[in-house]
Amino acid sequence: MAVLTSDGATLRAFADAVLRAAEETLVEVLPVTLAVIGGVLAEAEPGSVALQEGEDGPGLLWATFAGRRMVFRYNAMTAMIELRDGTTEGYPLRLFGHRSLQMDVVNFFGSLRREGRI
Repeated sequence: MAVLTSDGATLRAFADAVLRAAEETLVEVLPVTLAVIGGVLAEAEPGSVALQEGEDGPGLLWATFAGRRMVFRYNAMTAMIELRDGTTEGYPLRLFGHRSLQMDVVNFFGSLRREGRI
């Protein structure tokens, strides 16, 4: 039985905000944004996705993976999506950008599946 949530609309709003902020680097940022959004959609706990208004830029995307609350933030200066574990402070746990390999995305989102969460 399917459970309907607003996760899809929230992800769409975050993706739209990132792509608008990345106007000058859109060709580089688009594939990464789609990969990250797809990973969140596939692996986040249903109903855990939330968008928080940012002081500057597209805001923060929060989601829970295997009981861990994570936050994604687009950094327009580096044209990368940053991932942090439970906080908006400090160095990112992962960086997703145009130089990221497919395996960078798979290693994060796929590891959740390998850990037996699904």
